[in-house]
This record gives sequence, C-alpha cells and structure tokens, in this order.
Amino acid sequence: MDNTVCKMQNDLLRLLQSSDSPRITVQITGEEMLALLHMLREEEEKQNTSKEGITDTLLTKKEVMELLGVCDTTLWLWSKNNYLKPVKAGRKVLYRESDLHKFLITREDRV
Repeated sequence: MDNTVCKMQNDLLRLLQSSDSPRITVQITGEEMLALLHMLREEEEKQNTSKEGITDTLLTKKEVMELLGVCDTTLWLWSKNNYLKPVKAGRKVLYRESDLHKFLITREDRV
C-alpha cells in the first residue's frame, strides 16, 4: 500500500508541475484515499513527536544578561511585566532557552 501512495504522490507531483491548466481532476479509490490520509496522519505525529522531544536548555541569569546585554534590574523588570519569566530551581534563577528565543522574536516584532 505504501508503494501505491508513493506512486500516487509522484504522479500527482508530476501532473501538477507539467500542467498548464490550474484545474485538475483526480480520481482515486477509497483505499488510496485512506492510505494517503493515514500517511499524512503519521507524518504529522512524527513532527509533533520531534517537537516534543526537544530538550530545553536552561541558561543562568548571568548567561542571559551577557547574551542580551542587559543588567539584573532589566531582567527583574521583564519578569515582573511577564516578558521573560525565569524558572526557579532552589535559589537559582534560570531561563529556558526557548523562552528567550520567543522573547527575542516578539521583541523584534515590536521594534
């Protein structure tokens, strides 16, 4: 069944690339449609699993201050305003690298 889906996928791709007409009618069997949907679902699950499998690196306050070129007070203020929330492990103040990336992206959008 996977060979059928791969062949169908290649045929469709070839058809779309070579066609001059934006309208294309495709006939497939119910079995082929189910196989295609199953393949798409598996691919989506693989992508979701790979995203969840990423381990998030924790950075110290000092590392974040050096990376962003800010002082301790600025980090405290950003935390208070919910811009960049720290993670506390005992007395240590740490920051998730993913949170830092999100913060930088939203910060660039605001500028």
